[in-house]
Amino acid sequence: MKHLYKIAIVLLVTVSLAQAADFRIWTSSKGTSVEAQLLAYKDNTVKLATKAPKELTLQVKDLSLADRQYLIDYAGAKPEVVLVGEPSVPELNFKKPKPFLEKLERVFSPGEDSELTFELYETEHFLFAVEKGVRITGIAETAEACWHGMAFQHFEFRENWGTTKKLIILFGERETYTALGQWYISQLRKAGRAEVADRIGPTWDKSVSNKMGVSAENVKEFKIKTSAQIFAFHDTKKLRKKFNPTTTHSISVSLFNHQAVGVSSVSDTGYFGLMRGHSYYKEIQLCKKTDTNLIADDYEGGLSTKSGFADGSGWAKELKKLVKKGKVEPSLVSILSIEDPRDLTPEKTVLMYSLSYYMQSTQANLASYAKLIRLISTSNQIPEKTEFVKIFGFDTIEDFEKGWREFIISKDFK
Repeated sequence: MKHLYKIAIVLLVTVSLAQAADFRIWTSSKGTSVEAQLLAYKDNTVKLATKAPKELTLQVKDLSLADRQYLIDYAGAKPEVVLVGEPSVPELNFKKPKPFLEKLERVFSPGEDSELTFELYETEHFLFAVEKGVRITGIAETAEACWHGMAFQHFEFRENWGTTKKLIILFGERETYTALGQWYISQLRKAGRAEVADRIGPTWDKSVSNKMGVSAENVKEFKIKTSAQIFAFHDTKKLRKKFNPTTTHSISVSLFNHQAVGVSSVSDTGYFGLMRGHSYYKEIQLCKKTDTNLIADDYEGGLSTKSGFADGSGWAKELKKLVKKGKVEPSLVSILSIEDPRDLTPEKTVLMYSLSYYMQSTQANLASYAKLIRLISTSNQIPEKTEFVKIFGFDTIEDFEKGWREFIISKDFK
């Protein structure tokens, strides 16, 4: 038995070393990436070899959180390796590759029975279907920078994304956007999805950001994902600017959903609060303000918009005052009980943002947050609240909320 045990250990080590020797993308906190294989890891230093071949030596503190998790899983690094250094904002450090944005010769149509056609552009991870005359440099940079941020912080995001691209459809005219909505809703009804059509119909024309399913034919032909993101602004100049609040928020939602996958119908609530909190956090972190409103449908024909405090650049300042005065108290149960925009108040919206900010405010918290998202993606459920706080090193929900409250009233929350 001892002999068999030793053989098993040897096989385990051999498999780990073989996986660690695979070529993969390594990313630094300075925004640079390189495809290389791991040669050695020791004393918080990694040695890599590119295909050139060329040897590189990097410090762990300069590597992405995803790279560090890789070292833990396949190179025998201790779990503490994820705690080295301070959190960065990888989206701001993203460096565009050359070439970056390429126009394609083909055109895109949503379906055979649609008269709409779009010019096509592509970046490494996105395909852009663009109404003629719309300039998209800014939104293309935003999409790739946000993709880079997710790949930097979340292990397996790059692998899970695969080789298919995300379709983003961009409009210059509201009339064309309305026409696409009418066509898509008719397709849903033909497919027997009247309930979905009834939900989308009342809100389509009132939004500047939306999503729709992609036909199987287009998925196959263009090698894209099954859901497309849509933007239609009255002022298309907003699409030229990198990190526009609305596009940043919506793209962050899409990328979060891809990484966290979602939850099963039998899971506890909580996904909405985590998803939207993360997206507001990224919107404010990257744009210094938010102007995103969510549309709430009471299913009786009444529509309303939900948002946080009126000053989109002063959420932290106003929340600090309310918490210090005892008028608002951070409640994990409250935030994880939000199911959709109908449940939101300005205070809850800003608390969603502050929770995501808190969970990503230190290197230790960021590592725990990545662990939480990884757990959600593999289990298809939000952890029970007592288990949720243990991921962040707290014994009780009350202790977690105390730390969250202290963060809100600190100078670090801004």
